[in-house]
Amino acid sequence: MKSTKTRMFTTKKFQSLVESRLTKAEIKEIDQQVALEAKVLKSLQNDITLAMDDYMKEKKIGFNDMVKLLGVSPAHIAKIKRSDANLTLASIARLFAVLGQEAHLVFKKR
Repeated sequence: MKSTKTRMFTTKKFQSLVESRLTKAEIKEIDQQVALEAKVLKSLQNDITLAMDDYMKEKKIGFNDMVKLLGVSPAHIAKIKRSDANLTLASIARLFAVLGQEAHLVFKKR
């Protein structure tokens, strides 16, 4: 594992490389895109967490019951509940199938 100093040096070198190859406008556009992607991801994660929490309340089941229903580790369920899981489309489909719900993406123009 790299030390903090090494990582900072590597990050600075990368930043210098980026700045030498891209304009400030291009860097700003990339930063805006990254921020939007992070916002969208957090929104999706929150929606999934809310759907799971609502299901658990409605069915009066606990954390361990969700672990058994989904057949995943307790750590994975904890990550979903913290909106911190990196879910695939397949895992989202499985989760919503277990919840007895259909998931729909809604796209809004920004």
